[in-house]
Amino acid sequence: MDFITVLILALLVGASAAIYLRIFRFIYVSGGGKVVTDRFARPDGYLALGCIVIFALQCLQNLRAQGGLLPAKIDTTLLVVVQLGFWTFIIGTILLSFLFRGMRPSELFGFDRLGFLKVFIWGAGLLIAAFPLILASSAVVSSLMHTDPQKDSQQIIQLFEQVAEPTRRIPISLLAVVIAPLAEEFVFRGFLYGVLKRYAGAVPALVFTGIAFALVHLHAPSLLPLFLLACVLTLAYELSGSLLVPMAMHALFNSVTLVGVFFATR
Repeated sequence: MDFITVLILALLVGASAAIYLRIFRFIYVSGGGKVVTDRFARPDGYLALGCIVIFALQCLQNLRAQGGLLPAKIDTTLLVVVQLGFWTFIIGTILLSFLFRGMRPSELFGFDRLGFLKVFIWGAGLLIAAFPLILASSAVVSSLMHTDPQKDSQQIIQLFEQVAEPTRRIPISLLAVVIAPLAEEFVFRGFLYGVLKRYAGAVPALVFTGIAFALVHLHAPSLLPLFLLACVLTLAYELSGSLLVPMAMHALFNSVTLVGVFFATR
């Protein structure tokens, strides 16, 4: 890698870090965040604790089952159904709690704050700004751990690489691009972050949900990049006031990852 390339990459990473440091200061130092949490109450705290316990138990179970790896011959449609059922239980319980207390998710999470075009522009712009920082962190971790990012990837990416049939890849794509972004952002950014911000403070909530988000993916080389991604998604939520923005960013990030894998395996 020549000097000019290294310099350009360094400038991109520096610009990415500077942009998000400025956003962090605007939100958490200057009080410019738009996420309102005063509607959350003690029942939400109990629900949040229950979610954390469930995620911890799920991680332990996945680690014990073949080291957390997915078998190449797994029924990908069944995998999607199982994941959909899991998230339906978690999110359904939260929504029922909201319903009984007269809380509107659209108002609570800012679903009606921005139109589709603005959500896409916010999401694409903030994700592009974050990419150099996330990719640089992945490269640093891979170098320190002596791993190959293209070979030692997350289990769902490895499964996508191993599966050749389009009919088996479609459910994986649906899980990565639609189900995971919607469900994970609702639970981690919308609910857990909101509840923790209400009772523990904004910065502790940012750090804790970032760590939890990284840990549940059960992939050591991705811990730092996923933590940074989670923080970026939270900052996007606070900056825009709409949970749809981090949902769009998450979906775009996973889409770019899958497209990269698809062309790399051809």
